Amino acid sequence: MTHIGALPWTRSVRWLVLAAAAMALVSCTTALPGAGPSAPPKLADIGVHDMRAEFLHAFCARLPSESDCADILLRLPGEPAHAATALPAVRHASGPDPAASLARRYRLAFVPGLLAGCAGSMVMPFADTADTLRAAGFDARILSIEGRGSTEHNADLIARQLADAGPDPRPWIVFGYSKGLPDVLETLVRHPEVTRGIAAIVSYAGAAGGSRLADDAGNWSKALLEHVPLPGCDRGDGSSIQALRRDVRHAWWQAHHAQLRLPFYSIVAAAKADRVSRPLQSSYAKLSRTDGLNDGQLAAADALVPGSRLLGYVNADHWAVAIPLSRQLPVIGALFVDEVPRADLVLAAVQVISHHAPTTP
Repeated sequence: MTHIGALPWTRSVRWLVLAAAAMALVSCTTALPGAGPSAPPKLADIGVHDMRAEFLHAFCARLPSESDCADILLRLPGEPAHAATALPAVRHASGPDPAASLARRYRLAFVPGLLAGCAGSMVMPFADTADTLRAAGFDARILSIEGRGSTEHNADLIARQLADAGPDPRPWIVFGYSKGLPDVLETLVRHPEVTRGIAAIVSYAGAAGGSRLADDAGNWSKALLEHVPLPGCDRGDGSSIQALRRDVRHAWWQAHHAQLRLPFYSIVAAAKADRVSRPLQSSYAKLSRTDGLNDGQLAAADALVPGSRLLGYVNADHWAVAIPLSRQLPVIGALFVDEVPRADLVLAAVQVISHHAPTTP
């Protein structure tokens, strides 16, 4: 078999087709000079509780220095002033790492997003994160969904996998990434019995309010994303892009929010211009015309779950916050800016959730 660098030719072609499909959603524009974080959404308007100070403390304690932390978590206008004093003087290595005790309290489930699995095992959200967490003692699972499946179909898959995991005194913390969040939300409505085993839901760059890019997707780009042949990825029914339209997500929330009883947390990706991977620069520029705070796929305001607890804004694009593409696709690794401590972000979130659920077994 002919190889290009370290990747088989057939896999490289599969990735290029996938990348072309994803880029069909965006306009062909040039990255805007200086485009980047601007005014954040008004949290009070959507009932979001600001917990950035607590998350900042938990996350920064895991890093070697305060400067590393400042480069990853954005400090934005309106953030509580006392957050600055939450930075720890020393990293957790000087004392016991809380990961072991957290692993005895929770199981972790990660739900990937649109086109998950459509590049085979070559590109997998949370792969490095799950490996790190398992090494720390967690039962950490990446749930299988259909990358072009409807929210209803994926909800059934998620519920089945959670049920098949078997009884365990440890509840789940479920992380929904990108379209994976709507899939998780649909699971809670279609299968309310699963909520008994879930401690919290984390929107991890989740498409809570949909995306302007999905609003603007033309028929040809939707057809490409839904129906282009991709090995290992079933053709969609046309509903996966539809589910990411903002009017669809808002209507869903209005119809079903009263059924959602679990605590929700939000981790938002919002990249500065120099932290945007090359393939996302056009969509980043497009979103920046109206939403300077975005990750190249979602505006920050659309990544916040109404009524949730905001943990932080991560200086990373939509891919980098969940996928180490520069390592998974080394032949084209230079295209991506994705040096993000993903496992530390997850551990810090679990630590904050644990603090607010002291009665969890």
